[in-house]
Amino acid sequence: MQSEAVRYQRTGNVGLLLIDNPPVNVLGAAVRRGLALGLEMALADDAVRGIVIACAGRTFSAGADISEFNAPMSEPTLQSVFAAIEAAPKPVVAAMHGTALGGGLELALACHYRVAVPDAKLGLPEITLGVIPGAGGTQRLPRVIGAIAALDMIISGAPVDARTAQQFGLVDAVIDGDLVQGAQQYCAKLVEQGATPRATRGRAVDVTGFDSAGIAAVLGKHSRALKGRTTQQLVVDAVTAAVQSDFDAGLAIERKLADRSLTTTESKALRHLFFAERQVSRVPGLSVESQKDPIARVAIIGAGTMGSGIATACADAGVAVTLIDSSAAGLERGLGLIAANFESSVARGRLTPDQAAERRSRIVDSADIEAVAGADVVIEAVFEDLALKQQVLSKVASLTPASTLLAFNTSTLSIAELAASCRDPQRVVGLHFFSPAHIMRLLEIVRTRATEPAALAKALAVAKLLRKIGVVAGDAFGFIGNKMMLDGYWREAELLMLEGASPEQVDAAVEAFGFAMGPARVNDLGGTDVGTRTRIELFKREQRPDPYFVIADALTAMNRLGQKTSAGFYRYEPGNRKALPDEEVAALIERLARERGIQRRSIEAPEIVERCLLQLINVGAQVLESGVALRAADIDVVWIHGYGFPRHLGGPMFHADTLGLGRVLERIEHYRCRLGDDYWRPAALLEQLARQDRSFAQWDSERTRA
Repeated sequence: MQSEAVRYQRTGNVGLLLIDNPPVNVLGAAVRRGLALGLEMALADDAVRGIVIACAGRTFSAGADISEFNAPMSEPTLQSVFAAIEAAPKPVVAAMHGTALGGGLELALACHYRVAVPDAKLGLPEITLGVIPGAGGTQRLPRVIGAIAALDMIISGAPVDARTAQQFGLVDAVIDGDLVQGAQQYCAKLVEQGATPRATRGRAVDVTGFDSAGIAAVLGKHSRALKGRTTQQLVVDAVTAAVQSDFDAGLAIERKLADRSLTTTESKALRHLFFAERQVSRVPGLSVESQKDPIARVAIIGAGTMGSGIATACADAGVAVTLIDSSAAGLERGLGLIAANFESSVARGRLTPDQAAERRSRIVDSADIEAVAGADVVIEAVFEDLALKQQVLSKVASLTPASTLLAFNTSTLSIAELAASCRDPQRVVGLHFFSPAHIMRLLEIVRTRATEPAALAKALAVAKLLRKIGVVAGDAFGFIGNKMMLDGYWREAELLMLEGASPEQVDAAVEAFGFAMGPARVNDLGGTDVGTRTRIELFKREQRPDPYFVIADALTAMNRLGQKTSAGFYRYEPGNRKALPDEEVAALIERLARERGIQRRSIEAPEIVERCLLQLINVGAQVLESGVALRAADIDVVWIHGYGFPRHLGGPMFHADTLGLGRVLERIEHYRCRLGDDYWRPAALLEQLARQDRSFAQWDSERTRA
């Protein structure tokens, strides 16, 4: 009896096991049972002299079923299935296309021979989930390509193409044309030549370069990507076992290390993000099908840094772009920025010159706003000025049909207020791109109460088309990310400076915690005037207790706008971006503190980090309870991809769960007693969950089931 997940058939003297478990042929329980059954059938068939294992659909197996990671794997396990394949008395050939990742590559390594199509990608990316390969990958790969090459490949987590894999010895032949047919012919030829099974377990490990210096070089090569991480040491231990132990002993060591890696906070955080990034597009009331609206042309109004970045992203995605700017000089500058973006891609090897030219040709420019006609989506990207944006979109609405999505690119302004003077406010959304827009993956999609489901679905389709992670947010000041940054994290960082910490101390503390950059350095990079303009608009509608960004706004008034004026929170030497402490800034901060009666003192790094994180978490809870964010996991995705929160800690809300919400509440109350209610009143949701001994993850889960 055949398995539905794995089909067995014979062509001549070659048996074929075809895995068919869409969409990516994960090696779940049904596939494992099917492989075991199919192997038995092939071995029992006297007419079969060799076996090919391949996959249906668009890819070879993309790995194990991650949903099984939290419990013991049901029988048959990957390890037992792979052992049976490796022990088969008939040659077994893995035929790979698409991606052979994780458990998929471990399956191929258990086979005796491996073939692939030229564009196949092979890798062991488990480290991106905070785990190590646990089905023989750390033991078989060193036996195929050598210990030091295997260590580098596993720690990098990056796949290699078939040609590179062939050079390593990981692929025996590259198949042009039909893969299954080519693999069957390759297998038949092996049989004809009298080739026998070539068990990977019996091969010696090439240990050249695998010494303390070689290991240190590999770790150093990936140190930036693995800042704050620990999984890489488990990889070193596992590969060392392949070098120092026999195969079975090495497998046992790998199993223990893999099990240990699954229990770490790092792994739990990274797996949390894996699922969170795939869940963000699930919006109550919207089907997946509704998010497949075709988008052929996008019109972008405003050819500045943001508009040119959005245009680049659209052209990269294969979309026709009309870039509109009323200023000829502005258009010329924007087109120059776009050209520079594509030149950078060519220089990095991401595109060939011909590909860059073809993408650049998708962009046409115009000084006439009526050129928006015929666009499926119109995105305004003019200055962060409410009246100007209203004027632009009101005109655009009169020129386009109701089916055209109208989007404001803004980081803080109210979308409802922007759309108030616009015809058809139901087709208006906010699209908060992060700079540089053609590189940053995050896209906050802001809906108002008037936004229709069809408009929201089209906005999500835009995110998918541009290969961005679209997170839906409600319409409130700062949406998700900037609300937490401005009212929480950065505001507290400024208060710490007023109380006695220097900008460089604050930046150093949060960067040591794991943030990519500290708040003062980010302010200088983006320009202090950007935040000042945001607060000018905010104060027209809302107020905040003093002190609220008094340092940054004072710097703006002094024309210390950051790197672009060679002075902001730091000073900068001509042509150099290195941030240097500035006595003038220290004197300014002391004066601002003195005017407010703030007693300055020495502040240590642990307090800096704790206060910034507590504020981030508390304001995040406010964002969640107000409905601006659908899920705590969505907040984590926003902060990982838009604000440099360390990925291995899972995001601010996951980190709060790791600390324990009871402990978080206790520390907030501690600072509330010291610093007052203005910014230290606990969010009601945080209080509720802490008192009930629940977590943000549980809150998410309960709402999903409701």
